Amino acid sequence: MTPDPARTPAAAGGDGSTAAAAKTLGAVLGAGALLLPAAFAPQPGPWTGIALAGVLAGWCLLVAAAGGTQDSGPVAFVRDRLGPGPARAATALYFGGFATGQAGVALGAAGFALGDSGWRAYPVAAGILCTAAAYAWSAPRGLSPAGRRLRLAAVLALAVSWRVLGGPLPHPGTAGRAALLLAVPLLFGWVGLEGAVPALPRRRALGGTLLGIALAAALYAVLQGPPPAAPAPPAAAAAALGLGSAAVCWTYCRTNLQATAARWTELTGRSRRGGVLAAAAIALGVLAAGRAAHWDVPVLLLGPGAATAALYTLIALAAVRRPRPQEPTDHDHDHADRVPVLEGAARPAG
Repeated sequence: MTPDPARTPAAAGGDGSTAAAAKTLGAVLGAGALLLPAAFAPQPGPWTGIALAGVLAGWCLLVAAAGGTQDSGPVAFVRDRLGPGPARAATALYFGGFATGQAGVALGAAGFALGDSGWRAYPVAAGILCTAAAYAWSAPRGLSPAGRRLRLAAVLALAVSWRVLGGPLPHPGTAGRAALLLAVPLLFGWVGLEGAVPALPRRRALGGTLLGIALAAALYAVLQGPPPAAPAPPAAAAAALGLGSAAVCWTYCRTNLQATAARWTELTGRSRRGGVLAAAAIALGVLAAGRAAHWDVPVLLLGPGAATAALYTLIALAAVRRPRPQEPTDHDHDHADRVPVLEGAARPAG
């Protein structure tokens, strides 16, 4: 499996503010740049997202003061301070949150492919999930680093193209929903930040991380703001953008299932392939429940958003505790954090 790029020697060595900002943007930008504008625009407006980014910047400073997560990873950070039980809970949050989250990714991909988010999108989403799971089951290797960079570039190009042409595909509106409830699924766009926080003494790197948060928040605010006044795009252009967006979302679904399977192995000791099947079954169950209850993409993203909120809360609780005394053990202390990082909105791990 592809190692976590945030903890490779090349990535870990850059303390400059520019490198840290780029690393942060690479950690949090991804499929969320497509799905969140499609699901929410023009609601909830920029202010909910900006306020959320401010909270995350404060969270980042708290974690940085406690030593950061960039070197050891978030699960090891929790284990060092709270013990193995909470660390296992963090791993379970990764698995459960992102297994359920693939229902939202698949439904968003289906909406892009079809040009609407009606009842027809649900069987297409099920097909997207099944094909992504079949590929993840048979091919354990993810994207190469160059492939991840190309995919991120494709996501941003598609998101900007939708914006220029008047906004993403229409989805059921989110008007009237409480800002707090809207902020929870918006956390889907910030997965990856939890493993990219440098220690406080690395001030240039920390400044770059905060700059990356600000830049990501600004981009999300622009993408989710009211669309510009523009004529409807030509049908051929809209169809091409829709199919391209659906294809990119499919690749995120596949690599997310691969990485979720690695967390399954950590939790159960069972095979990676079994983890792919378990995660796919959970996602299909959530999708079926969504079809029965008429849930749209924002509601389906409540699952991964709530799991992300719980994970960030757990890391914050660990940050205010002193590290626990270490006991000699034959178990590799950092094994849980060398599995591929999950991709909620954005994480460009393969």
